[in-house]
Amino acid sequence: MIRIIVVEDNEIVRKGIIGLLDEQEDLEVIGDAEHGFAAIELLEKGLEPDIILTDFNMPGMDGAILSEKVHILRPQIKTIILTMHQRADFVDRARAAGASGYILKDGNFEELFIGIRNVYAGEGFITVGL
Repeated sequence: MIRIIVVEDNEIVRKGIIGLLDEQEDLEVIGDAEHGFAAIELLEKGLEPDIILTDFNMPGMDGAILSEKVHILRPQIKTIILTMHQRADFVDRARAAGASGYILKDGNFEELFIGIRNVYAGEGFITVGL
């Protein structure tokens, strides 16, 4: 079972992502947060995800900064950026922050699931075409 925390500031989008992930037999959402600070609090309270799936743009602490902090605090946890930004400089920033994956929100569900599974298996994943 792949344990995931979903970090997204838009509640409708966050709950939609959680619903999609929960339909997969091998994926389990163990927590969710509206921004990076709340995600760090979940880790401090003892949640042990395999992956943090995070939006790039969020108030306070964005996904890249969250990835950096997670990489320092809990290097075994992998982060995936899920975003609408289809720009190489955003991909570069995510990679520099330690993110293992970069997936576009306008992609299809199967790409999201494949990306999560690939990152969990220790492979990186970047949306096709970036």
